[in-house]
Amino acid sequence: MSRPPGILYVISTPIGHPEDITLRAIATLRRVAVIASEDPRVTQTLLAHHGITATVTSYGPLNRHEKMLVLLHRLTQGEDVALVSDNGTPVIYDPGNLLVAAAHRTGILVKAIPGPSTITAATAISGFSGDAIIFEGHLPSTSHRLAQYLSQLRKERRTLVFYVEPRALKKLLKILVQILPTRQIAIAMNLTTREETLSRGRPGELLDQIGPVPKDSAVTVVIEGYNARLQTRKMSRRMPHATRLHGGE
Repeated sequence: MSRPPGILYVISTPIGHPEDITLRAIATLRRVAVIASEDPRVTQTLLAHHGITATVTSYGPLNRHEKMLVLLHRLTQGEDVALVSDNGTPVIYDPGNLLVAAAHRTGILVKAIPGPSTITAATAISGFSGDAIIFEGHLPSTSHRLAQYLSQLRKERRTLVFYVEPRALKKLLKILVQILPTRQIAIAMNLTTREETLSRGRPGELLDQIGPVPKDSAVTVVIEGYNARLQTRKMSRRMPHATRLHGGE
């Protein structure tokens, strides 16, 4: 008799602090047949921290098409597979959606083991509305295209959340000085680690305050919506422009 197909678990992992993982995620990682990881070295470090011994295979940008076939075969043979990214929730700005979509087409059951996400964490501490959000994981690389993109968002009422490469942060702030000079912004770096910082203010203020950003920093920029400026401006008068948090302690 053929075995029923396995389950593909999409598991969120910590965005910084290794203890920010759910009990359900730990239990699932212990019992699946294989863990498909964006970078096995990162995943192995997390597993070792929690005393988990498991088979880990790479599933990254360079091999995802060929590895997807291997993982689908294992699923159809009745093995459970876990999909994780380096940090946060898989599929959010990583190639995991290809495996998830293929699993659905094959009739494989897909289950989420929810947990940390930089998008929600940064928005939660930004002081801006989380009722409606626009997320952009990859901003245009050239200054001209970036300025064009941001110009289209001048009257956007929803909160804007961007992942930003450390080397591109100053460029983004300089363009925001020209396009959204009075808008309140929150810059969250290295959330939940000992290097965690949150800086709030207008683009020009932040441009003056923020020094060199280490190239391995995780930077999330949250911009208030057009409709929320008056309320947020009142809040900013009562709060320091830059606050250093100690999320890793």
